[in-house]
Amino acid sequence: MIDLPGPVLTRQHSRWAVADHGAQVLAWQPVPAIRAGAPAASSSQLAWTDRPVLWFDPTDPQELPGVIRGGIPVCAPWFGHGPADDRNPQHGAMRLIDFTREILADSANRLRVRYRGSLPGVDVVQMVEMTDSALRLGLTLTSTLGHPQQVEAVWHSYLRVGDASRATVRGVAGADLHNYATGQRGPLADDVLPVRPDTDTVLQDPAGPLVLVDPAWRRRITLRTAGCPTAVVWNPLLSQDTRSDLTGTAWRDFVCVETGAAKEHAIELPAGRSTTLQLEIGVHPDPRS
Repeated sequence: MIDLPGPVLTRQHSRWAVADHGAQVLAWQPVPAIRAGAPAASSSQLAWTDRPVLWFDPTDPQELPGVIRGGIPVCAPWFGHGPADDRNPQHGAMRLIDFTREILADSANRLRVRYRGSLPGVDVVQMVEMTDSALRLGLTLTSTLGHPQQVEAVWHSYLRVGDASRATVRGVAGADLHNYATGQRGPLADDVLPVRPDTDTVLQDPAGPLVLVDPAWRRRITLRTAGCPTAVVWNPLLSQDTRSDLTGTAWRDFVCVETGAAKEHAIELPAGRSTTLQLEIGVHPDPRS
């Protein structure tokens, strides 16, 4: 990895990686054969496990100065430009600062790390746990202000797929949909959201758990959450004028399925109080393949 702001903690021959900058997970994938006494993985198992779960290109890792492109950036303490659309920088300050790292567990099949940092109005703790079967994240924001405030927090997960044009997101039934690219709004009756050009879709209160179905690689990536009423499904492919940078040209290789609390579900945080969000990501073979 080159030109990254700050150190990166890696394990499993870089199949697991977390940057101190932004406390940002850059890589995780299952490692099914590392359990003591476990049988060797079959060829069918390798077909869905021996691929990255997160999209990150180490040859061109910075979207903007100080902002790492890909992996799981954390948008906090606001998402976009905030609940009132008046905050800068976009997606908050968490992506721009270095965090203090404390390794809590480090073994052949488990890495657990605590990251601490301070942002405008809040102190932040992000817990990262990687095992051979799941990636678990916990984010706690604690107010440092003497009055109530609105905060937002979203994990902006870039999930790697074989072909985004064939991918769908399930677990979305009942959500209130707002596609910011097309203007489409309203309740979502169907439980399947296809990834099409102009996918920039905020979902409030989806049924969950969210499942990214990837027919090209015959697998499903599952996102289970707590304290996360908001989801965003995004891909940079546009019906017109798709961006020409790496994120735009690599549109077929990833789908962002973002989870957290934002916009209509911005968190009302009293003075001195804390709020915690949780996310677990796992990957499984697609039973239909």
